[in-house]
Amino acid sequence: MYEFAMLKRCHTNEIRDTGEKMKAILFVDDHEVLARLSCEILQMQGYRAEYAYNANDALAKFDREKFDMLVTDYRMEGMNGLELAKLVRQKAPDVPVIIVTGYPPMENSGEVDAWLEKQDLFPALLDKIKLFLGENDPEETLKSA
Repeated sequence: MYEFAMLKRCHTNEIRDTGEKMKAILFVDDHEVLARLSCEILQMQGYRAEYAYNANDALAKFDREKFDMLVTDYRMEGMNGLELAKLVRQKAPDVPVIIVTGYPPMENSGEVDAWLEKQDLFPALLDKIKLFLGENDPEETLKSA
């Protein structure tokens, strides 16, 4: 019942109170609890967030829907996050990709916009999402400059 309610909320809250379309984020992780909780946090921040538990499921979702960003685990059964990023970039070259890993970040390639370590996932992920989706608060940008 809980899973159904969460999936229903993902699809019904596509327009923010301000009337603008919500940005859609696909979160891919083979750890189901982390994927679900991360989507809950992203939804609370005003995003339409969906999860996939593996790269094949993520690719199928990309074929069916438009996403504004991909956040994926690096190490997964079957296809890893970097391989997934390459395939997503072929389908949607403008979609920002963030790879989350429990290991030290690897060098950036053309397929990946950022690497984040899992232990620093939140709020660092929210900061990167805002940066790549152009949602930074101008006052915050001035403070950090």
